[in-house]
Amino acid sequence: MKLWIDPTFGASGNMLLAALGALIPAGEPDPLEGLQALGDLGFHLASSEVTRCGLSAHHLSVELTSGAEHAGHGHRQWSDIDELLAGADLPERATTGARRTFRLLGEVEAEQHAVPIDEVHFHEVGAVDALVDIVGVWLLIDSLSPETITVGPVGLGHGTVKAAHGVLPLPAPATTRLLRGHPVRSLDVEGETCTPTGAALLVSLADAWGPLPSGTLGRSTRGAGTWNPADHPNVVTVIEVANVAATNGGAAVESATVLSCNVDDRTGEDLGRTIDRLLAEGASDAWIVPIVMKKSRPAHEVRVLCEPARADHLRSVLLAETGALGCRTQTADKHVLPRRMEAVELDGWTIRVKIGPHGAKPEYDDLVAMSDATGEPIRLLRTRALQTWSDASLPEM
Repeated sequence: MKLWIDPTFGASGNMLLAALGALIPAGEPDPLEGLQALGDLGFHLASSEVTRCGLSAHHLSVELTSGAEHAGHGHRQWSDIDELLAGADLPERATTGARRTFRLLGEVEAEQHAVPIDEVHFHEVGAVDALVDIVGVWLLIDSLSPETITVGPVGLGHGTVKAAHGVLPLPAPATTRLLRGHPVRSLDVEGETCTPTGAALLVSLADAWGPLPSGTLGRSTRGAGTWNPADHPNVVTVIEVANVAATNGGAAVESATVLSCNVDDRTGEDLGRTIDRLLAEGASDAWIVPIVMKKSRPAHEVRVLCEPARADHLRSVLLAETGALGCRTQTADKHVLPRRMEAVELDGWTIRVKIGPHGAKPEYDDLVAMSDATGEPIRLLRTRALQTWSDASLPEM
């Protein structure tokens, strides 16, 4: 599943929080319960359904509990926020994403005020509502687990806004710096349509920028801001897009990108690190092929399979890790058979098993964790896991 975020009329933290939160099915655990990991910040979330220029939308506001008003709007140092996030018991994707968003904001503030990032003090952005918005958005992304996120052009208004440092022009300097190099559209609107928090979230969330990706259209939601102008809907739209565009013999046919480059001056350790990094950054697969280059030099070809939306980012990673001066890009059809995950228990350990039409395979990472803890060889654990799964799958007589 892919997500498309449409900030045609701008974006803010609470707008994105409301739109993404509405995608969580009723009855499922609320990912925003994870905000408790930040400690007692003295707030609660108020949810409501609102109308913006005739469009229904979801609205979430952060309301401070009694006695928390001062704490909610005090200054917070970037390093304190980063330390709080690093130490909080949050899912890894939420921790990494929230820290990246605050890092972007910190770097912009440091640049605007010509101070080191460790000396940056946030004002509005350091308040409880911004912490909740940013961490909450990343908790929802962790729960939804989209494979890619594409962001459309950001609508920007004009005029002025009152901030902690006085009256600022719109778009706010921090917003324009954060959106540098990304697509925007001008709105004939006097007011702040995109906040710095909204801009930082869009930039850190985006795997790609552009129009609605191809696929099968799924659910859509709208998140509304507090501002309710008469001439435009103050909403951000989020749409789910399924990856499957066609089928062939039971296999889904998806568009994929193959990146490749030749290297003859990297060690095996370097190449292993390259593969690990590419996979960690979102590659569907990555592998190395031994080759012979000109003058009979032994070398390696590094290949990367990825979704088209991730190609630009992974190309940068590939070139940086290998030191190559260029790489090839090819478009390919990826035929994907259906698969599902089940789990078996071995001596109190949970081992996930991936099942496809032609077989089953225990997850290697789960086998490694159990082997490290128990000392039992992986090959024996694999056999036991498959046998346990097979026994559980047999119909009762």
